[in-house]
Amino acid sequence: MEFPSSSIFSPRPSDDTVFYAIYPDSPTVTATATLHSLHLQILQTISPFTQDYIWQHQPFTLSVSAPPNPSCPCSSSSNLPHLHGHLRYGDNLDDEWFAVFLLFQISLRFPSLSLRLWDSDGDFLLIEAAFHLPRWLNPDTSNHRLFLRQGNLHIVPRDRLPHPSLADSLAFVANSGHESLASDAIQRAVKKRIEDYPKRARRNMHKVRVRVPVSVARVLKHEPRLISLAVEGFYDRDVDTMKFAAKMEKFVERGATEELVCVSVKMSRAMFAQLVQQRFQAPKCYPTMPSRVEREGFVEAELGMKIACGLEMVYQQRKRDGVEGQGSTWEAFRKSLENSGYFQGLLPGSSEYQRLVQSAQEYYRNTSLHSQARLELELGY
Repeated sequence: MEFPSSSIFSPRPSDDTVFYAIYPDSPTVTATATLHSLHLQILQTISPFTQDYIWQHQPFTLSVSAPPNPSCPCSSSSNLPHLHGHLRYGDNLDDEWFAVFLLFQISLRFPSLSLRLWDSDGDFLLIEAAFHLPRWLNPDTSNHRLFLRQGNLHIVPRDRLPHPSLADSLAFVANSGHESLASDAIQRAVKKRIEDYPKRARRNMHKVRVRVPVSVARVLKHEPRLISLAVEGFYDRDVDTMKFAAKMEKFVERGATEELVCVSVKMSRAMFAQLVQQRFQAPKCYPTMPSRVEREGFVEAELGMKIACGLEMVYQQRKRDGVEGQGSTWEAFRKSLENSGYFQGLLPGSSEYQRLVQSAQEYYRNTSLHSQARLELELGY
């Protein structure tokens, strides 16, 4: 299968990404509009869990894949209508297991769906239940056998389907009743790994007091989730992007006279560790920071400086690559929904049309499309 890049700056093999796919039972759920509707229902369902959560690199999202779709990362699914997505969790394993929790929740709320999830190592859930698996089940024999359905783990038995295709396995899981249901020991082992979510995901968040230039404070106030991009920009910097930080043309226009202000920023513990663990000299053009003698003030200013440099590198990188000036991503997203038939020919302004618009807006606000749009707006694209 084809994996996405792991960095906003440079591609590299992705070994810190979880992939997932969602398949409806009904063969009639093939129209793109129907898949879009299911898509938005799912996002509405998980929204209470994900609201205000700061993901390490990217939010939990889904895409519609109606056949034929050779670009879908689920290579064996290209001829099956489904939803799919991937989530890069980086150094924050809580993101990965929070995503697993969300997928279990989706399978509970939508009983006519079967879900797959995997990473670069394959069916990683099997690792959690390694001591309870049947002897025949291993990475070489697990292909197209492991699914989530109605809040439980299902394993397609070898004696029923010796060499199953994905379509065969999905039909078996949907129609075989409890025959594919994994043992109680396997269920307990896997569910124990996510039993503390979503509380654990919330505990992973904490607020950090930092001192940043006014322009950076303004950006983070209007779109707190952009802290993810800032930290990633800093942590994944390279020789080329460091040149942008050396000048700070966007966020420190007045040089050393730029005012630093105190703000409280919410981030994950992994993000905080990424900022703290790397030594980084402030650019010569950066505003004067408190001396090291003023321990608290210096730490706040140093963290803020790293955040500001990260945002600068992200901004200049995207500007150089021509990302700016591409118009409203919301309008582009809405247009794609119209073209797919999502609005089902309803009259604009009708109550049902407005309900669909509100659902689409809720999804949009919880995706990277929204963060990108806010980045363009707040940074002056």
